[in-house]
Amino acid sequence: MNEIVKYENSLNDISFRKFNPNELDLFFSICSKLKDRYTEEIEFSFEQLKDLSNYSPTSVKRFMNDLDKTYTKMLGLTYGERTERRIKRFVLFTKFDINADTQTVKIGVNKEFEFLLNDFEMFTKFELREFTAINSSYSKAIYRKLKQFKPTGFYTVSIEEFKRLLDIPESYRMYDIDRRILQKSMKELSPLFKSLSYKKEKSQKGNKIERISFRFEEKKQVHVPLYDWVNDEEIETHAERYKREKTKQEQMKK
Repeated sequence: MNEIVKYENSLNDISFRKFNPNELDLFFSICSKLKDRYTEEIEFSFEQLKDLSNYSPTSVKRFMNDLDKTYTKMLGLTYGERTERRIKRFVLFTKFDINADTQTVKIGVNKEFEFLLNDFEMFTKFELREFTAINSSYSKAIYRKLKQFKPTGFYTVSIEEFKRLLDIPESYRMYDIDRRILQKSMKELSPLFKSLSYKKEKSQKGNKIERISFRFEEKKQVHVPLYDWVNDEEIETHAERYKREKTKQEQMKK
């Protein structure tokens, strides 16, 4: 089953510094199962998480080490707000219990973080299997931003913000960004987006590149509902069931 990752857009503004592709796959695999669960603690089996994240190595020790590295980097991910009078920051997850004996991992969500995965109006949505098939961490970051702006087919970002989001080395000149990141990402993402292209925009004064603009069309996918041939009826997904139950509860309150 192809899981759907869905979260509030502001999660895309967090820089996943030093995350490698495997760690990004693990993080968003976890997010795919935490949506609509609020602050409920959730437990994964190793096999379930491997399958979700399209994880290749089979060694339990290797997998546990990768999970530990992922969580260590997750602890460095902070979300919050800043004004002249107040600075507020919080970590996204509060618990990460990896058990080799039961081959499970239990994860707890910070209550301050639940809005990023539940009850949002502006969101980013993509297929987990499609995301895990992308090889480059740079391409994965661009992919998520394109998915965020798919209603318009246009995404523009300042070069400084682009460097921050992708955690591009300070030593990279525009030539390096163009050759090592943009050109390679366009090649990797073109099969997923129609007419994908980018343009470097110069500042009004001088010859310095100020912004990068992406134009694209999302390739439409045909939705085939799951079907129970034994009982001759469509199979209700978890998301559909959650939406139905929530609507029912809201109607009962009226």
